[in-house]
Amino acid sequence: MLLPPLPPNFDAALRDSEARDGKWRLAAALRLATAPEGREGEACRALVVLANDSLGPIRESALRSLETLGEPGGLAVAKRRMDDEHDAVRQAALRAAAAIDEDALEWLPEMARDPRPEMRAQAVLAVAELAGGEQALPVLRRALGDDDSRVRGAAAVAVGELGLGDLDDTLTDMLDDAPEVAFAAAAALADLGDARGEPVLIAALRDREAGLDAAEALGEIATETGLEALAYTAQRTFAPLLLKAAAGAALAKRGDARGEPALGRVLTAWRADGRDYAVHAVGELGLVGLVPALVALAKRLRGADPRVLADALERFAEEREDAGRALGLLREKHAVA
Repeated sequence: MLLPPLPPNFDAALRDSEARDGKWRLAAALRLATAPEGREGEACRALVVLANDSLGPIRESALRSLETLGEPGGLAVAKRRMDDEHDAVRQAALRAAAAIDEDALEWLPEMARDPRPEMRAQAVLAVAELAGGEQALPVLRRALGDDDSRVRGAAAVAVGELGLGDLDDTLTDMLDDAPEVAFAAAAALADLGDARGEPVLIAALRDREAGLDAAEALGEIATETGLEALAYTAQRTFAPLLLKAAAGAALAKRGDARGEPALGRVLTAWRADGRDYAVHAVGELGLVGLVPALVALAKRLRGADPRVLADALERFAEEREDAGRALGLLREKHAVA
């Protein structure tokens, strides 16, 4: 497995795109996603070289950076790599081509019928992102009944993100599908304000990979049963602090009084895991009672990101002098804009 070194500066990344050692080429592929104004073409040309690298992880990273960069010069290699030997590279290539090509909607619906399920799934998501609700609807209806669970799950995610309430009953029928599809359907229903998937989301709170998303989805629709599950999660001794923060934020979002102290425990915990999530939630939800905890972090960060903290404090600075002073301190000590 390639582990990149610290990100190089832009000129070093251009040079390292042809380095002998793969770890430097990987670092270059990641760094070239953002180029100084006027140098996008240089970045694109280097990324095209890296997208043809002998190592799959480097090709994948280069294609992801081409997607971010959005330069037309990356389209040809992205389309060519849609037939790469590695499925992760193929998927990155499809996303890059969809992001770069202004006429992507002319070929993406056909890709949603591709014999390779991972490509169908990526095409479904790309169509939903580029086309919007009505135009994507035929593709999504077909994908919701696809033979492959990855495609059905991707379609469910897209339905939720697009807010297609007309498909809520179809999503409900998918709650008995494969676990990953059932979870995608439950989360999509939550996006639509529908609580019928709540039992699936509650069960997922204990899942290492899905727990965070489950907590956030429950923040949209939790009934008393869901609130009790969130409160239990927020107090679980060995639950990750990030999950506890998400559970606390979900409780607070639902107006449950147990949310604020749950977030407070994460803000003052010995470990910094989840601290930034909790800081952001305090600002986003306007939890005035936790402003003193934010002020304390401004004096001693304890692992908090000063930019995230400044954003949260700015929400309260006009109404609270202590928040305003803490914001000034952050700007002075950490040059936060």
